Parts: sequence; C-alpha cells; structure tokens
Amino acid sequence: MIRRLLHGFGYLAAHVLFLGATTPRAVVRRLRLAYRLVGVRIVETPRVDAVERTIFLCPYRNLGANWFGERWVCHDILDRVDDGYVTYLRRHKDIDYQRPRGCTELEYGSESAYCYSEVSKLSEYSE
Repeated sequence: MIRRLLHGFGYLAAHVLFLGATTPRAVVRRLRLAYRLVGVRIVETPRVDAVERTIFLCPYRNLGANWFGERWVCHDILDRVDDGYVTYLRRHKDIDYQRPRGCTELEYGSESAYCYSEVSKLSEYSE
C-alpha cells in the first residue's frame, strides 16, 4: 500500500517536475535538481553515447539499517517515487529513465555506497 502511494506521489510530482522538459538533457537536469533537494550528493555526470548518467552517493544509505537492512530509504522508499517518474516519462515524454541502481553494475564502479541513474530517449537506449 505504501509503495503504491509513493509511486502515485512520484507520478503526480513528475507532472510538475518535468513540465516543459522534452529532451533527456532537460529531464536529467531536473532529476539532478530533485536529487539535490533531498540531500543526494552528485559525484559525477558523464554522458555515455546518448545516455545521460548521474553518479551519486545516497545520504540515507544507513538510515533504518538496523530494522530494515542497509540502504532501505535510498533503495526502497525513494525508488518507489522514482518508479512514478519512470512511468510518467515513458507514457508522456518517450524518455527512458533508468532509476538509481548500484554502481557495482558499472565497469568502473566498485564502491557500493554509490549509485547511478540514466536518462535517454526510448528509441536510443533499451535495457
């Protein structure tokens, strides 16, 4: 129930956050602003081919770790809001937002405290 509410919140917030943003570059700028507003420290912002990547450190990675496991807030709660963004961007903007995931999935990312997200046009990048 809480996850659906967070997804719905993200979907509704996306209507405001991405108003007028029609390109991956414009969307990623707004996402980075949203990340910063919730206290996320952005480490690097590379562009890989046609994909805008944001590498960051989640400040909440240990919040609630004793009860819910490490990185609960960053990788469960905030991800549900991001899922709403994903739904909105796919439906209304033809933009693929790959929500935050662990940097261990990157060829050069070995520090598990870091995460990354990617934004591209749906036709340019697919999982």
